[in-house]
Amino acid sequence: MKLHTCIISYNRLQLTKQVIQSYLATISVPFTLVVVDNASESSTQEWLLTEYDYGLCLLGENRYPGFACNIGWGMAPADADFLHRADNDFKFLPGWCEQIKERFRRQKVGQVGLRTDEEEVFARWNVGGNCVIRRSLWDKGLRYDERPWYKFPPGYSEDSFLSPAVEELGYTWTRVKKPCIETLASGDWNDSYYQRSYGDRGIVPDPGDPSRPGTS
Repeated sequence: MKLHTCIISYNRLQLTKQVIQSYLATISVPFTLVVVDNASESSTQEWLLTEYDYGLCLLGENRYPGFACNIGWGMAPADADFLHRADNDFKFLPGWCEQIKERFRRQKVGQVGLRTDEEEVFARWNVGGNCVIRRSLWDKGLRYDERPWYKFPPGYSEDSFLSPAVEELGYTWTRVKKPCIETLASGDWNDSYYQRSYGDRGIVPDPGDPSRPGTS
């Protein structure tokens, strides 16, 4: 297995640093790494340009994760046989590479999510953002939907459409069996970052539990 990883960055520099550090500390297979930054504030881009030592693409405007990941996966070297998306608010745990390799032992598995069924209980028809696909599916034309979040139906994102597209190519999708990543995101409704993120996706507080998201 040779993994090509695209970390999608948008502001929250301290989280991006933690993600990169945890990735480099736990990666146990041959890899290439690229960060695609969605027009973050200047401090984030300055750090990426001066302190970060791997592949980098700085976008001129926020094109949202689907577009950014397609750019990053398109930068994969010819010998990378698996493509990995990582969001900049999840840090990596030891053993995550072994979990991925185990799930891809079945030849018809085309996509593996890095969160368990229990962790993704509210995403029943897709694996969520943090995932790995076979490079062969990319070569067959698999791509993320590149629409901005606010153009999707409420509660949907690019993740909602990638797993069904994997199935249309004749493959299955699954998730890891043990926790592989750990969220760094607060998800706080009073945080301006999440107010915009939830708003773009048509997500509102769950009336039964205001600390949890629901769909409008």
